[in-house]
This record gives sequence, structure tokens and C-alpha cells, in this order.
Amino acid sequence: MPGAVMMDSGASHLQSTNHDRNNGSFANGVRETPNGVAAHGDESTASGAHSALNGSQTPISAASRMNDLPDEIQHITQGFVPLGVFLSRLAQQTHNQLGDEIAALAKMPMPSSAMNGNLATSDAFMDDNSPENLNKKVRLLSFVQERHGEWVKALVIANWSRKAEPVSKLIDLMHHIQKTRAYYQGSLDYMINIKRDLTYARIPTPDLRTALQVLSTGQAPWMPELHYIQPPQIPAEDKLRWIENHNTLLSIRLNLDEYEKIPQQFQDFDINVGRVTFKVPGEFEVDLTIVDDDPEKQFYFIDFRFAFRPAPSELSAPLREFIDLKVNEALLNDGLLGCYKVLHEFVLTHKMTEYVRQAVELNRRRWANMLQVERLRRAMSIRYWSGRHPSDGPQSYFILGVASGKGPGSVPAPDSSTYLRLRWFRDGVEVKDAQFPLDEKVVSTEAILNRVVGKHIEHILRTFHTTLESQGRFLRREAVLGFNIVDGHPGESTLRIQLDHNQALSIKVALLTGMLLTSPQSLPQSRGTFDLQSQLNKDAKRPVMEHVALLERFRCSYIEDKLKRFGVSRGWSVCNPHPVKFEETRPLIGTRGSHQLIWLKRHGLPDNWYIMVDQSLGGDTWWLIEVITSSGSAKIATHACLPLSPSTPPLSDKFLADLTFFSSTMMSQIGILGAMHREKIKYAVQNLKNTTLPSGMKVPSIYVKLSEIIGRQHSHVIKSISSWAYDFVAINLKSIVNRTAKPQEPPKTLGMQGDDQNAAPMQAEQHRYVMVVDARVKVADPTRFGPLKGNVERDVAFNERLGVFSFLVEAEVGSSILDILAHRLQALSRLANSIDAIRRSDRDVQCEEITLSTVKFSYTDQARSTNAEIRQNTHRWTASLDLQTDDVKLRFDSGNPQIRLVEQLDRLINSTDGFRGVPWFLSMTLPLQRALDVVEHAWEATNMKGRCCVKVSVLTLDWYTIQYILSPGKTKSKHLTLSIRLQSHSGQSEWHIYREEPGQEKQPDDEAQRVLQKVWASEKRMWRQLGGNVVVDAVKGLEALVKAMDDAVRALAVSSPAVPKQAQPKPAAPRNGAQNQGAAANRPRPQQPGVAGRVVISLDD
Repeated sequence: MPGAVMMDSGASHLQSTNHDRNNGSFANGVRETPNGVAAHGDESTASGAHSALNGSQTPISAASRMNDLPDEIQHITQGFVPLGVFLSRLAQQTHNQLGDEIAALAKMPMPSSAMNGNLATSDAFMDDNSPENLNKKVRLLSFVQERHGEWVKALVIANWSRKAEPVSKLIDLMHHIQKTRAYYQGSLDYMINIKRDLTYARIPTPDLRTALQVLSTGQAPWMPELHYIQPPQIPAEDKLRWIENHNTLLSIRLNLDEYEKIPQQFQDFDINVGRVTFKVPGEFEVDLTIVDDDPEKQFYFIDFRFAFRPAPSELSAPLREFIDLKVNEALLNDGLLGCYKVLHEFVLTHKMTEYVRQAVELNRRRWANMLQVERLRRAMSIRYWSGRHPSDGPQSYFILGVASGKGPGSVPAPDSSTYLRLRWFRDGVEVKDAQFPLDEKVVSTEAILNRVVGKHIEHILRTFHTTLESQGRFLRREAVLGFNIVDGHPGESTLRIQLDHNQALSIKVALLTGMLLTSPQSLPQSRGTFDLQSQLNKDAKRPVMEHVALLERFRCSYIEDKLKRFGVSRGWSVCNPHPVKFEETRPLIGTRGSHQLIWLKRHGLPDNWYIMVDQSLGGDTWWLIEVITSSGSAKIATHACLPLSPSTPPLSDKFLADLTFFSSTMMSQIGILGAMHREKIKYAVQNLKNTTLPSGMKVPSIYVKLSEIIGRQHSHVIKSISSWAYDFVAINLKSIVNRTAKPQEPPKTLGMQGDDQNAAPMQAEQHRYVMVVDARVKVADPTRFGPLKGNVERDVAFNERLGVFSFLVEAEVGSSILDILAHRLQALSRLANSIDAIRRSDRDVQCEEITLSTVKFSYTDQARSTNAEIRQNTHRWTASLDLQTDDVKLRFDSGNPQIRLVEQLDRLINSTDGFRGVPWFLSMTLPLQRALDVVEHAWEATNMKGRCCVKVSVLTLDWYTIQYILSPGKTKSKHLTLSIRLQSHSGQSEWHIYREEPGQEKQPDDEAQRVLQKVWASEKRMWRQLGGNVVVDAVKGLEALVKAMDDAVRALAVSSPAVPKQAQPKPAAPRNGAQNQGAAANRPRPQQPGVAGRVVISLDD
């Protein structure tokens, strides 16, 4: 018709969705779009067609065009196309046809004159009237006339397009008139049909008389008897035989006659009770039968059942009649294949209806206002996450519909069938490689929606994961990046990004809204109003690298916030503002990438040392930096990269304590090497495993010559070093100790790590940090220091198998340890002499405790014995050597009878002989000293009276005197002096005891002399008398002899008239004789001061 360009009325049943169009206004029930085309459903509007026909892009308001027509008149736009499209298609068609015509003319035969080469004659300039040329002209003229007619029609249409508005109005009015006329005619036909049908609906007058007779008597004589013959009842055996025969006929027909005609989908069938049941999994089951044994006769429909859920269990009567009619018709015309196609298309249509119903239900309930469902004949489209992008932005949706099963331009196979197909459009772009297998047995729109949304969620999280995975931190596995997709529950799919050692950031995508969710929600919002979740969802079209940069910025903010919170309790503080400008750090961190810096400072360490944490996607780096101020500007003087573990460190109290330890260690290392450099001491650095350091931290060992250390102050001992040690010292930084400045605080113990780990937080002015250095020296002869097994003292250890001494040297962080180490090495010489003397002695002397400053040993009066039982039953006395002073001192425990010998023993130790003879004298004089103690104790009661007393004098270590002062009486002398000397006879040591008075008469003949002679000549004695003296063994009998002489002299003194008799001391006195020795043996040994409570080091292999 004029004024409109019409298309064919046929349209595809699978139409594309209209999600990407803009929402427009409505007029007369028509939506107006920005391009001026209004549409009902998915068709273009007449206004758009008219605008295109007029060649104008300005939209015309529907209200202004239809304001003179009532709203009841429907605006018709179906079949309208823009004039531009029509003309472009016509031009393309004309161009193609012209090319084909030229090619056809070229193939036509040429004139004979042209083929003979006679073109140069004068006739060549005249018209060629040859038949060939005339045929070409006729054909060309016909082509031009046909095309001219088409373009004349196009011109007419273009002229009519200027009157598109009245033509469109005329079309609407004509359609309204025809529709009204059809309504009128239909109403008239309906009334006539009702009147005709009422004729058959008339009910005759009821026969009440006959009814009463039948109801009362059961018969009516006036009613006629028809004498119908009842059919004979069929026996059960005949019924069973008939069913078996029918089953046989069905089996023969399907396996023989219909074998090649059965469609592939009907291969699964059962024959039972006279019917065949074809089963199509996930679609339907149909029961068919036959009524004749002729194989040319058709099958007949019996029953139909759906094979999926949800579906009605029974068909309604109208639906059953419809299926019965359609299936029997298909069986008659196309056989079993037609039956399958009819039922297959019916099932697909029913499934699509169910999908749409469930989608609408979801949009009303769980996915309320989050979906946009649109029915497209045998297809539907669902747009999800409608609020994630703006209305004019790309949308995400999927189309589920019935596909034909054939490719473009291909001929479908005879046994091909339609199927349900899903097309997914993510952000407006179709994703063709995504596969969504549909469950044929369960129709669930929610399951399909979850799978599609799950794929979209997986795409979002995988994009984040792929981008992050290529960054340095995650590429080198320095941080954990987890990616977990949960099938069936896409809302639980998670991307986990490690923030620190213990905390991870979880990113999820909300199933209903598509918004990014961060969890846990308790993450601190650093730097004021930093809200990660809001920032991530602020712009969904933001490039993924900007999202990744936002995540990295949040991680850095989180680390800084945690360092602030945890660092305060451990003495660390975050420096804001930074001590140096950012440009000063560029040589360290580089110029590429985005970096965030955190400056840390530890209270108690030097004020100009800092820890700088460089954070970026390429990885985190920790720097130890010394800052100096020059000309008013801060600059980096010293920097060292902390070789921490590449993984994210745990920001815990232990890590901060280890950080304090390691930074202090590196400062100390720099201080030690600086001191050696200043004193021009050669050294070497080697990276060795140090088990005393915390895990993940490495500090190189320092090797220096022993002669250069000692020779700084004692150059004369350099030559003697090679006699007892190798000329090198291995120095390892072992620990950092936090020393409090308060004197009342107990000293802290040394551990393998810094005491910061368990120490309470203190103010900077209350403590200082001390480095503990492990210096190891290898001796030339390890057997010389054999008794030094394990711990020598709390800060010195010795390993005999390795022959290595280990010294723990304490010094303030950054100071030198050379002076302290030289003093410790000087003490080794004294210690070697003492240990060698004890080891070589033939007396029962053994070391109890040995340190570099003290040698504690025990001894008895016996010779060295290998019998452990004898040694266990013998009381042992203890003594110790103090090696800390300039002169070595011998210390006895309280109650030791040899205390009176301490001066003589000290002189012997510090003489040229050294400690070599001390063990022998201690063992040989012990019995005598015990006896002298008994003598002094026995005279204590008499001494209190001031009348009689006894004095013991030590002349030398082998010469002693006992002087008795007696009251005047029977004796002629008031003094009695006994000399006791240790002498050797025939290789045996013996004690000689004799009386030796001052003056000319050494041994006067008095009563005391007679008393002594009587004791010396007594029976059952263990000594022998040699004239005026007595000889006794060095160990056996000495104590008994001295006690017997003392008893005799004391009895002589007590029997004097001027001295009142005193009660004899009881033998069980606490300090007398052997019982005193037993009591002393049972007493706990006194412990050396400073030994208890100390933690010693161990030196393993």
C-alpha cells in the first residue's frame, strides 16, 4: 500500500531480546524510543518508519500525531520498514543484477564481422545490425526497463512518504473499522448459533406416571420390551490369550516391518498388555497400539505421560483430546516419526511455559525486582543484576529457547530434532564458549539462573585472580592467593587474598545483586573513611587493574594499622611524617610501580636508626636505614636490606620481638665491623647456618685472627698462642638482651633470642639493648681441658671432642667487644694449669664445678681409687679457686679444718710451681687438720676458765706445732710444745711427732714427758716410737695418735689442784672426731655464690 514499505508477514519464532534498547515514553499505548521508532512488543513503530521515510532523524511525538484519534483505535506498525533500508536493499539488488547482466552479455556470441577482423573498414562506423548485437541490445533494454519500473515505484513510495501521517491515520482507521465490523459479524453469528443450539437443549415434559410405577413396583406393563441380547462374557483365559497374541503382533511389526522406520528416539520401548510404550528420557512416554495385523495400518494413540518434573500427573480431558487428535493424525500421515515430532514439540513448548512460569515466580519472591523476564514465543530472556550497571550501560542476560538443530545454510537431517538452547550475553556480549547443559528430567529456572550467575561470578573472580597471579608477590609465592568455586552455590565462591600472616581478605559476589562483598566485616577501616566494599562497587565498568590497585592499597593500609596497634605494646612506633622525603628513597625502591612506605622506630635503639617497609604489588621489602641530618635536610647514610622471609611476616608480638632482635643484630654487626676497620684488623665474613637466630633470619659470621685481638694490649703473649690455641676466632651475633636501668630489677637471663619476646613493655628511658656475641676459639690440645665438659660457667662452654671454647660476650648495641674478648682469653691459661694439676694428681681429688673464673673441687685424705663404693662412703671436702683476681685465691667452705692453711696455700699457688702441689698437700694434711680441730674443740671448756689453753701454729705446709699452756702444779714446766712434721722415708710419707721446748732443754724429763712416753709406748698402737719421737703413717693412725696425746695432756691439766675438774667432753659432740666428720658429710654442701639461678649456654657439635 502507498506510504509504507511492507515485509512478509512470516517471522521467526525465536526472536532476539529487546534488553539493550533504551526505555522511552508512551503515547496511545506505544513506547517511544530515542530514535523515533515506537513499538508494541518487539516491533518498530510507525513514527520511526515515517521519520526514516522522510529522511529526518528528528523524532515526532506520538501524542501530536494521534491527538485527534481516541485511545481505543490501535496504532498499526506491523510490517513497516524504514525507507532508508528499503532503498539500500533496492540499490544493492540493482547493483548485483547489473553485474550479473554484464557477465551474461559477455558470454553471448560475438558478431561474425568482429570475429573475422573486419573492424577497420568504413562499415565499422555504422550501426551493427547483426543478430547477435540486436539480441544484446534487446536484453539490455529489457533489463533497464525492469529496473526503471522498480525505481519508479520507489519514487512513488518516496513521494507518498511525505504524507506518512495521514496515510498512517488512514491505516489505523481502516483497521479499526474492519475490526469493529468483524466484532459485529462475530456477535451476530454467535447469537444465531445459540438460538440454533437451544433447539436441541429443550427437555420434554417428564412422564411422572411411568416414573412412579417404575419406582414403586419396578416395572411398567405399558412400556415396550425390546429384547436386547446380552453379549457373552469373555473368559479370562481368552482375554489373556488375546493379549498375548496382540503383544506378538506388536513385537513382529516393530522388529520386522517397522524396524527401519522407528526413529532413533523411540529405540527404548516396552510391549505389555496389548500396547507398546515408547520412552524418551527427560521428555515423555506414549502408549500406542494396533487394531489390525496388517503392517500397513497405522498405530493408534492410547495414553501419554510427561517424563520430567514438575509436570501434571494426569492430563485434562481437553488436553487429552487434543493430543489424541494430533498424534493419530501424525501416525496416519508420517508414522512413528511424525508421532515423535508432534509430542517432542509439544513437550518443548510445555517446558518453555514452565520455565517462564518459574521465572515470573522467582521475580516475585526471592529475586524480587532483580530480574526482567520477557517471553519471546517459544523462548524467553532473563536479565539479571539489573542494578549493577546503569540503564544505558551493558546488561547481562540469557535467552532460553527452542533451537532448530541445523546450522546456517545447511539442510537438516531427516532424524534431526529441535532442542532447548541457552545463549548467554555477559555485559552485552555473547559468550559462545560457555556451556550450560540443561537437565532434561528437571525443569528448574532457578537452577539455570544459578549456573549462569555462577559462571558470571567465576568470570569476575577469575579475572581478579588472573591479574593478581601475574604480580610479583603472588608470582613468587610470597603471599597466598586462593580461588574457590563452589558448584551449586555460586554465592559461596570466594577469592582469598592474604593480608598478613594470619589474616586474609575474602571477596565474594552477591548472588542476587552482583555486588562485590568483602569479608570479614571486622577488618579495620584504616585512614579514616576507607571503605573497601563501597570503593569496589562504586564503578562496575572500572578496569580490573584499578580494582587490583585498590585491593593493594587496602592491604597496605591494613598492615600499617596493625603495626600501629601491635607495635605500641612492643616499643615500636610508626613515624608520621616520614623522617626523609620520598625522593630520597627512590634509589632503594626504584622508580617503577606504586609504592607505599611505612617508617618504624624502636624505643631503646639509637635515635637515627629506622625500619622502612616498602610495600607494592611486586613484593614487600624491609630496610634498616640510618638517617643523618646534613645542612638542615635528612639523608640516608647507611641502608641494609633485611633478609626476612619472602612470605608475609606474622605481625605478632613474637615477630616484633624478632624484628627488634634482628635490627639490633645488624646494628651490632655494623658496629663490630666498623671497630675492626678503624683498628685495621683484618677479618673475613662468611654466611653460615646459625641455629640460635630466629627462623628466617641470617647474620653472617666474622672470622678474625686471635693474635691480633690479644696482641692489641699484650703483645708479648702472641708467640705463646700457638702452644694452646689456633690463631683464629669465629664471632657470631647470638642474641639481643633488654637490660633495665633500674638497679633493683633482677638481672635478665641470657637466651637464644632477644628477651623482648617475654619482657613487659618499658619506656625508652628505662631500658637499653645489649648484644650478646658468641666468640669461639679452637684449642690445640683438647685433652688439656678435658675436665671442662659442657658449661664452664654461665657464659662459657667447652666441647672436648671439637676442642672449642665458646664465649658469650655482652656489650651495648653498636659497640666493640675486642677488649672484653681479649680479657677472657687471658683467663684460659690459668684455667689450663689448674685443671692439669688436678688431673695429674695421684690423690683423691676431683673437679666438681669448673668455670672460666672458678674451679671448684673436692678431695679426701685417700689416694686416687677406682673403687666407686669406697669413694662414695668417704666424706669429701670442697674448695675452690678464684681466678678472677690478679692473684689466684683458694677458698674453703665454712667448717673446713684446713682454713688455717689458706695463706700458705695461696703463696704456693701464686709461686712458680703454681697449683701443681696444692692437691697433694690438701690430701696429706687433711687427717692432721681434722685431729687439730678435735684438739681445739676439746680445750674450749678449759680455755674459758683462762687457766689452761692450747695453741696450734702452722709453720709451713709440712710443719705444725701444738703448744699447751698448763697451770702451775706438779709439772716443772708451764709449757708443752709438740712438733709435727711430714717427712718421706723409703718413698713413703710419714708424720714425725716429737717434743721440742724452747731453750736449751728440748725434751725435759717431767710429768708431761712421762705421760707422752706412756702414750707412745701403749699397746695395740698404729705408730712406732723412735726414742724421743714417734712416727705414724701419713693417713692411718695419725688422728688416733694426736687424740690420745691430747687426752693424756688434758687429763694432766685437769688433775692439777689449781684447776677444777671439768666434765670430759662427750664423744658425740657435734665437732669431735669421726662423728663430727659424719655430721659434716651429711650437711648440705654450701653453694658457690652466683652459681644458682643462672642460665648457661651449651656448645654442641
